Parts: sequence; structure tokens; C-alpha cells
Amino acid sequence: MMNKIQAWIEKYLVPITQKLTENYWFSIVADAVLYIVPFSMVSAIPNLWNILLKFFPNLPSMAPISQYSFGLIGLFVVFIIPYNCLVKEDKKDRALIAGFTGIGTFMLCMNMTAVDGGTLVDLNKFGAGGMFTAMFVGIIVAMVYKAFAKFSFFGEESLLPDFVKNWFDNIIAILVSLFIGYLFTFTLKIDVFVMIRFLISPVTGFAQSLPGFIMIVFLQNIFYFFGISGWVFSPVTRTITQAAIAENAAMVAAGQRATNVYSYGIARYYHIGGQGATLPVALMMLRAKSKRYKVLGKATLVPSLFNINEPLQYGAIVNNPFMFIPTVILAVLLPTITWLCLTYGFGTIHYVNFDMNFLPNPISAFVMSGGDWRNAVIVIINFFVSALVWYPFFKAADKDMAKKEAALEAEKAAKKEAKLAQKAVENA
Repeated sequence: MMNKIQAWIEKYLVPITQKLTENYWFSIVADAVLYIVPFSMVSAIPNLWNILLKFFPNLPSMAPISQYSFGLIGLFVVFIIPYNCLVKEDKKDRALIAGFTGIGTFMLCMNMTAVDGGTLVDLNKFGAGGMFTAMFVGIIVAMVYKAFAKFSFFGEESLLPDFVKNWFDNIIAILVSLFIGYLFTFTLKIDVFVMIRFLISPVTGFAQSLPGFIMIVFLQNIFYFFGISGWVFSPVTRTITQAAIAENAAMVAAGQRATNVYSYGIARYYHIGGQGATLPVALMMLRAKSKRYKVLGKATLVPSLFNINEPLQYGAIVNNPFMFIPTVILAVLLPTITWLCLTYGFGTIHYVNFDMNFLPNPISAFVMSGGDWRNAVIVIINFFVSALVWYPFFKAADKDMAKKEAALEAEKAAKKEAKLAQKAVENA
């Protein structure tokens, strides 16, 4: 049965995943998502500070630091995508201008309103709330620049300095990019931000449902079981979750209740010790009968406390038939418990961006919920549920491994004894 499942995944799912990750535009967007991680991490500091403000209200607010780091990631993404595209096309001399054009086109699509004393714009559009639109605009601008990458007004023999030629050679790409934005926003009167939200609403809406939540975690766990890290999904999942937590933050700021369960940091409830909730396994290994698992437990316990479990996964879980069933069960059980608790009010849906994934999960859950202790309790509940699910299967795997080790030791001892007997015969 296991071999059939693995063969099916390798034949049908793995090629699709490889094609997706190797796709030109997917790789550029994936790189852009990775570039913004430091800004997300920086915003964790003022968000942690906000917890202190609840107890010490006279402390100064650090909200601007968050607003001008995580709060501008849409702006950063729309710069990075065209920039990376031109670098990939070996046109580094045009890359910066391509990035600037992305910013200009993105802001043009905001259709800012002139009011007395200035211009009115929703700052949320610059941040995670505008991430999908930023990606859309960034890709359009990148495609325009890619199309004109080899065009030049000047021949190789031109005596003009390269930077001057570069000014003129970028003009068409800039004009075309801005004209597309102008066409949508001012001629067709289309709000690009609303349009993108409408187009992706089936995906983001499904992710917020219980079946969608389960399906995402299920796919991540199954792929990891067969050796493909769940990080392959991060460009998609991170974009959804960061946009969702930005919406949650806006709801809470408006005095409403956050509604997006599948928001950034939700993995804290089912990646306990790392993807697959393997922290209980690391603890069980400390009392394993087999030498292999006991050594692996000692080596992986501390990293597992900080959600680093690649050594444990590849050392004990991946392609291990004993571990397949608990991997599947937990992919369904933990998202279900989490979704039900957060949806029906036992705990607070995340609305604080806190990008410190290597902290123990109860701490992250507490901070990202705005200081709700019940969220830490959900993590602890899921930990014990994971332990109950893993226990019988790990014990069976450990028993089997101990038998194999004993058989191997017996075989080595028999060979050693045979050699000694042979030497004794030869000496006689």
C-alpha cells in the first residue's frame, strides 16, 4: 500500500511540484517573498512591545517601526519582482529602473484622492493588504521589461556613455508599464486592488474554511513524508497568511473581531517542534529501546524545541511506513482542533505579526493573539494530542528498529566468532 502511494505521488504530484518551482515567474515571486522576511521579522519587535503597553500604557508606542517595515512589504515586493526579472535576464543596468517603475505603476493603480491639504491614500495598500496586487503589478511590469530587454535605440558602435543609453532604452518600458496602469485605473475605471481581491477570493476563501485548512496541512505533511519539504509551498501559503493577518489587524483596529483563522503564525498550532508536530517524537526517542532512535533523540531535542526538525524528519519519519498513519491523522486532527477553537471563541484569531518562528510555539501563539493565554493552551492541547497519536506508532517503529539492531549485532558477533575460530584452526 505504502509503495503504491509513494509511486503515485512520485509519478503525478512530484513532477507538477517540480515544474511549478522551476517555473520562471514562480521562482521570481518566490524570491520576492523571501526578500521581505527580514522586514517581517523586524516588525515582531514593536508588536512584542505592544503587549507591554497593555500593562504599562505610559510607554511610548513603537507602531511606526512596524508600519514602515512589515507595513510596506507590498511596496517592497512590487520593486523586487521587476528587479529580479531583469537580473535574471542579465540586464542589471536596467534592473533598478525596472523596480522603480514597479513602484510607480503600483502607486498609480491606487488612484489616490486629492483632498484639502494633501492626498488621501489607504496605507494598508502598501503593506500585506496589497501583497497580491503588488505581485500582479510587479509581474506585469516585469513582463514589459522582459519584452524590451534586448531593445536599444543605439548600436554597439554608439559613442554615448552606457548610462546615457540606459536612460533612453528604459523609456518605452516605463511608458508602457505606466500606460497599462493608467488604462485600468483612469480609462476603464477599474480598481485593481478590488479586482485582484475578487479574482483570488475563491482561493483565499477556501483557505479560511476548515476543509481548505486541512487540505493545506495535509499536502504539506504528505509531501514532507516523502522527502519534499513543506517549504515548497511557502510562496503561496505565506502570501495568503500575511494578507490575512493584515486584514485581521485592520479589523481589530476598527473594533471588530478578526475572522481569518488561516493567517500568519497559524502553523504554531500544528508545527509543534517543526512540520508534522514531531516534538513528542523527539521526547519519546530519549527513552527508546533502539540505539539509533536514542541517539537521534538526543541530537534533535533542542532543535525541535525551536521548530527545527529536518534531522528528525529525515532520520525517523520520511518514508518510514510506521510513521505514515500518524502523519495523516495529525494533518487532519490538529487543524480541526485549532480551527474549531479559534472559530468558536476559545482563543483569539491572530492579528499581531510576530515573525519569530523559532521561538517555542506557546510563546508565539500568545504574542500573535495579542496576549491571549488560551492560544498557548491550544498549542499545549495539540502537543498532547500529537503525543497520543505518535506514541503507539513510534513504539512499534522503535521495537522493529531494536530487533533489526539486535539481529545486526548478532550477525556481527557471529562473523567475529567465525573469524576467531578460523584463526584458532590456522594457528593449530
